Order: sequence, then structure tokens, then C-alpha cells
Amino acid sequence: MCEPEPVGDADNADKTELRRRMRQVRDMVGDHLMRSVELWAAVAALPEYRTATTVMAFVGCKGEPDTDPLFARLAAEGKRLVLPRVQDGEIVVCSGDDPRTNSRFGVSEPTGPALPVEIVDFVIVPGLAFTEDGARLGYGGGFYDRFLTRLPGVPNAAVCFTEQLVDTLPVEPHDVRVQRVVSA
Repeated sequence: MCEPEPVGDADNADKTELRRRMRQVRDMVGDHLMRSVELWAAVAALPEYRTATTVMAFVGCKGEPDTDPLFARLAAEGKRLVLPRVQDGEIVVCSGDDPRTNSRFGVSEPTGPALPVEIVDFVIVPGLAFTEDGARLGYGGGFYDRFLTRLPGVPNAAVCFTEQLVDTLPVEPHDVRVQRVVSA
């Protein structure tokens, strides 16, 4: 889920510059579709994914992993896909079968009614950069940081291309680490 960099937020210049650089790195990934398929195969091998019946993903955009192969896999495996929509500054969960429209952020979001977050068994988290121990650099809106705190017992995994893995990231008190990072 591509999120905007907020205007006038508290992010320091280092995070803003790191976001700019990591977008360039991500956008230069060559074999995008093949690596996306490999990424989703690695996610499907996770025990948390295998036991989940409802998986929350995102619609890949602007250089993110291609999510169409994931959506096809979920359908073939009989798993329910739910997608995020930003509503009143927070992520709400909607059916992946709902019609979609582009949000004000340029992200394809479902238009149907919000569903209870309790239906989510596993969350796949996007971002710009990650460390092996789960630190995440998002797009600057804090949407996933706030959302993940609402699902304390639900397993999650961030996904990225290996070029997006870094040794360290600036972490602030409100930043939420992901439980695992899967890359291809």
C-alpha cells in the first residue's frame, strides 16, 4: 500500500532522505514479476500463512511487489483476501472482492463496507525498507503502525525485495516492528 509522505510531519530529514533513496532502490528492481512470485511462494511457506483463513494484504503499486500472483494463490487455496482502506486517517479492513477505486494517495482501495478487524488471521505489510529484526520504514503516514497495534495477537510479515533490506533504520517510539521480514 503506497502511502504519502505527510506534509509537515515530525519525520526528520534523515528519514525523508532515506525514503527518497529507498524508493529509487525499489524502483530499480529488474525482474519484478518473477521475484514477486518467488516472494509470495516464500510467504505461503510460513506456518502463520498456512494456518490463516483470512489474509490481509495490500494492492501493490509504484514499484512494490506485484500482488496479482498472491491474490491468485489465495483464491486457489480457498483463503479469504481482505484489503486495507484508509478511512478517517486509519486503516479499515474490506473484502478483497469489493470493487476498487483509486484513493487520494493514488492507491487502489476497496469501496465496500468496513469489516471487523477480528476476522484477520495474518497481515502482509508493505514498506520501503526493513531490517532483518523487523524495523520498518513505511511511507510516513503511520497507518500500519497504528493498525498493527489494534491486532496484538495476529501474526504479520513484511514483504520486500532483497534490495530493500538494510542494516539499521531510524526507529521512533511509535514505530511498530513487524514479526518477520520475507524477501526475494
